[in-house]
Amino acid sequence: MILYSYNQLATSEKPKPVPMKNILTSIILLVTFQSFSQTLSGEISTSKPNYSENSEIKVIYNDSLNTLHSKNKPVGIFVNGIFFNENLISTISPDKIETLTVQKESFEKNGKEYFGKIIIEMKSDYKPNFMSLKELTSKYLTLNTNPIIFQIDENVINQDYNEYLVDENFILKIVLNKTKTSRKNTEINLIKLITKTTENIKKANEIRIKGTEK
Repeated sequence: MILYSYNQLATSEKPKPVPMKNILTSIILLVTFQSFSQTLSGEISTSKPNYSENSEIKVIYNDSLNTLHSKNKPVGIFVNGIFFNENLISTISPDKIETLTVQKESFEKNGKEYFGKIIIEMKSDYKPNFMSLKELTSKYLTLNTNPIIFQIDENVINQDYNEYLVDENFILKIVLNKTKTSRKNTEINLIKLITKTTENIKKANEIRIKGTEK
């Protein structure tokens, strides 16, 4: 397994291999910051917050739409030689990756300029099945015409569901919740995808989720 940290990629420092357990974190950092050479603005805190019964309420603003569509430079992702946009990264199993390398050169694809490549080769015995969120929904669910919100593990997806790709083989569960808004009592389909991480599998075996599994 070959993987380089974000800080090593953003400098001239000779890259060093990163342990397997840090692979997913490192990939997310690459996609989130989406820059190989620019200076990051603001400060990034690496300290872990301490929570307890006496903790004050902490407010966290997660705006994935602005993060992925900011002025930062986008990175192209290639899986087994096939090009994908950065959205795919959230449902790639790190345990199924054989090699991951990074190239800094710019390139153009489908009329859009990218400022680096993440090249992923999956293990030979694993065959991913990439499909859009819309295709996944059509395959497994029968829905009404009400609005849909997707959530992958703890992250709400604010992207085009026709373009946002996931690996079907890395999805453990699809949980459909129908909820109503406080205004106009509009019903919304909240679809949560649970990925096959070690932690999620452990939780799924320990806790019975209310509802009917098919």
